[in-house]
Amino acid sequence: MTSPSHPSRFTDRVVVVTGAASGIGRATASRLGSEGAHVVLLDRDRAGAEAAAAAIQEAGGSATAHGLDLASEASVSETTAIIAAAHPQVHGVVGCAGLVHVDGSQENPFLERGLAGWDLLFAVNVRGMAQLVHELVPALSAARGVVVTVSSEAAYRSRAGRWIYDATKAALVSVTRSMAAALAGAGVRVVGVAPGGTITEMHLQDHADPEAARIRMRSAEGSNLLRRLAEPEEIAAAITFLASDDASFITGTTIAVDGGGAGSR
Repeated sequence: MTSPSHPSRFTDRVVVVTGAASGIGRATASRLGSEGAHVVLLDRDRAGAEAAAAAIQEAGGSATAHGLDLASEASVSETTAIIAAAHPQVHGVVGCAGLVHVDGSQENPFLERGLAGWDLLFAVNVRGMAQLVHELVPALSAARGVVVTVSSEAAYRSRAGRWIYDATKAALVSVTRSMAAALAGAGVRVVGVAPGGTITEMHLQDHADPEAARIRMRSAEGSNLLRRLAEPEEIAAAITFLASDDASFITGTTIAVDGGGAGSR
């Protein structure tokens, strides 16, 4: 990936990133750090978040890390209290954390398994993000900040096997519009991205040899117009743009970043 063309867009700004230990979240945290932000990395994998924060610091950036379990309302409240105490102004919240696996499988067929995983996936993918933003509204309002949600092209697809995950991502599209309406008066923008198929650890963990799987995925033909899968850094670039002042007139919408895939048609 090329170096950012706007290395100082986030100087003196605080941006919170969930799911920051790996995948799109880690790539986004790294990109924000390279553009001058102090990045607050949150993840259930605290050690992974701390390693990602250390990498930002080693590259000359500023970052801190905290553990966060979005499925736990208590964990969200404890974490937001820590953030608000340290940062009275929060300039951005980026919700990259997401869960697709139920009982170790991405496939959760409606007819065979019914509502199995419903509460957990909605807690992590929707409720936890909404609670996080709600509890950081004073800090976001003080900074006239921005919230970036991460939905998926899955929000626009019809799949029997991943129907709950797809429903959570469709819910995020609606939540993004509603939060944008609620927060516009406070000067806070809320905008979403809907990535297409992306090569991340969420998918690689299903393979015995993740690195070999990564190589195969990079050579695989995607179902989009560009005929390939995305790299996390490509999604992070779009998120970083939307979190910046370059996107100051964009709110209340979810933008497909899917190579011309399901969300773009």
